[in-house]
Amino acid sequence: MNLRDLIPCEFDTEIDNITDDSRQAREKTLFVCIKGLTVDGHKYAAKAVEKGAAAIVCEHTVEGVDVPQIVVDCPDRVFNEALNKLYGEPLSKLKMIGVTGTDGKTTTADIMYQILNGLSHKTGYIGTNGILSDGYEQDNEYTTPLPVDLFKALDGFSSVGCEYVSMEASGERLGTDKMKGVSFDASIFTNLTRDALDIFKTMDNYCAAKARLMAYTKSSGICVINKDDKYAQAFIDAAAAPVVTYGIKDTTADVYATDIVVKYRDLSFVMNGKLGRHEIKCNLSGIFNVYNLMAVIVALNHFGFSVETLVEAVAKLKPVEARQMVIDCGQPFRVIVDYAHTANAVKNLMDYIKSTLTDGYLRVVVGAGGSRDLHRRTDMAEYCTSTADYNYFTIEDARFEDPQMLVDTMVSTVPEATNYELIVDRDEAITKAIHDCKPGDAVLILGKGAEAYMMTNGVQVPRLNDIDRATLVLREMGYDK
Repeated sequence: MNLRDLIPCEFDTEIDNITDDSRQAREKTLFVCIKGLTVDGHKYAAKAVEKGAAAIVCEHTVEGVDVPQIVVDCPDRVFNEALNKLYGEPLSKLKMIGVTGTDGKTTTADIMYQILNGLSHKTGYIGTNGILSDGYEQDNEYTTPLPVDLFKALDGFSSVGCEYVSMEASGERLGTDKMKGVSFDASIFTNLTRDALDIFKTMDNYCAAKARLMAYTKSSGICVINKDDKYAQAFIDAAAAPVVTYGIKDTTADVYATDIVVKYRDLSFVMNGKLGRHEIKCNLSGIFNVYNLMAVIVALNHFGFSVETLVEAVAKLKPVEARQMVIDCGQPFRVIVDYAHTANAVKNLMDYIKSTLTDGYLRVVVGAGGSRDLHRRTDMAEYCTSTADYNYFTIEDARFEDPQMLVDTMVSTVPEATNYELIVDRDEAITKAIHDCKPGDAVLILGKGAEAYMMTNGVQVPRLNDIDRATLVLREMGYDK
């Protein structure tokens, strides 16, 4: 494609590859200089040209680079817009639904994906559980992929006939402008609790980053916002499209839930408000799924699906992978694997599981992620030691931290607690917790879910995921239902 067709400019240069990674540059490459949190792409422009890059996009002229330079105010936006054109404008062919928040992104995006496909509207999913649709799959290293991988995915979805994309939008991507130029037909805000302060430093910065999704929503679209959340107004103020609010505690929300009954794999409530009164029933668990379901119903109603049709579809939902996944090999105690890895998500899940125990201990295996906000790990330990009967503190992803120091830091603010032990090796922690269980107990294995790797010194080290590890332990104990 000609450079002039990708970006308004005067240069007549043939381009068939666009990247912000100088290592991926070759002939006919447009190299985009992105200024990130720690790396400035302008410093790598010369390397990209050495490898054959035919032109660069930059915020300022780069000296010593003898190829066409296009100076722009926002390289991130130009990067996404150019990728969209190079890949045949998939954004104009797909209805984009974005979900952001601290917790609930994966479940909400998965519910959306399940319902749309169940209604015979082919949909792609992008998020923690991968990049996938019926007929297309792609590796995904991050919750929200980087621009090149994102547009490769959108092109893949378009090529197999997808109509919709249900996508998790992480704060890190939104906060670093990497989503600029990507427009959404619907956006959902789930909630905001303390997280990622190693990146954003303050909750106000974190909130502002997440709220950008609302600003990236088309004026013809819809912004669906949890009114119960204390940061809701910031998202409402950022919205570029009409807003519909939902909630449980705040009955002034446009849509709100009453008559909530939560049982294990049995959830029911009444949805009230501007969409009418409807009884909702499904085989999901937890009050947090009341929020997730209302958000999805409101968003999909915007696209013309009747609430009655959506209520029927909700009744057919399957539990999301690694979300309250029960490992049942015939043992006389419960083993539950969940991806919950923030203090708020862990708290909500523990409260729910504890409420379902008639007798027996609640045992929790939970880790802390290295190179992340220190308060995240201490908050987790404080709540776990005050709520669970016994805890097995381990690592989640050590990243660049010493694993032993990481788990030691977790319990630094609970010196009086005695209901825990530190087991650095995650597999050993899972094994010990399951072996300790007595009839009637429940063990929660939290943080990694279906992830089949551990991040150590910046490298992904393959391992059995928590689901498979727990299953293996149970079978080795003689349970084989």
